[in-house]
Amino acid sequence: MSTLIPKAAQMVDDALSRVIRKGSRIENLKLVVCPSAPISQNQTIDTRFGVLRVEPGIYVPKGVAYVIEDPIRKGFGFAWVSKREEIKEA
Repeated sequence: MSTLIPKAAQMVDDALSRVIRKGSRIENLKLVVCPSAPISQNQTIDTRFGVLRVEPGIYVPKGVAYVIEDPIRKGFGFAWVSKREEIKEA
């Protein structure tokens, strides 16, 4: 398990808050990050909501991260943690 720097932890907690408020459970969520990001070396991180799995996404570019729910229910949870400017404008 790993902890994050405060700004990154707040970004993850904000994204988790949006997804959990809509009914997702922390046990069914994961943080998908760029494989070259330092956080990708961790299997889990501690958050305000509990332990969150971390998964490197081979198609996730540097500077992008998101929280997504495992597809176990109809209408799964999703929230951006960070996006690149090109994605934000799309």
